[in-house]
Amino acid sequence: MGIPNDILHARLTFLSHFPHNQRATATNFLLQAIRAGCNEPNQVVGYALETACRRCHLEAAQTLRLLSELDFEALLAGARWALWWESLSPEEKQQLREGRAEEAIERWMEQNPPTDRQLAYLNRLGYRGPTPANRLEASRLIDELVKGVRHA
Repeated sequence: MGIPNDILHARLTFLSHFPHNQRATATNFLLQAIRAGCNEPNQVVGYALETACRRCHLEAAQTLRLLSELDFEALLAGARWALWWESLSPEEKQQLREGRAEEAIERWMEQNPPTDRQLAYLNRLGYRGPTPANRLEASRLIDELVKGVRHA
């Protein structure tokens, strides 16, 4: 299961207005609205903005209120994503979370060179090809060699 492209775009449109350290709080304003019974994007935004007014000491609340003036469509996009998210079963949510975590780990591995342990293990497995460019490539080579899919 993946996130439909229009929903993914809506989520990214909304989140792009918030620094990383404010994104969870901003998202929670929308989710709280749905959990309180809002079921239309405009209702979700209205409830979230009311909550943001009461919690104005939070930076995410200030950004959310500012966003309502600068890019209301982005707020509605966030509400559409939140409504979609809350319509999922707990199992579906967990599956999506795990997929995002796996993608984040792979992005991190791609940005880092292979470890000495990976290189030593590749050598013990008989690998004699070019040095892997990053940890992800090394990990995949190791998996292939251990499973016997690839011949050194």
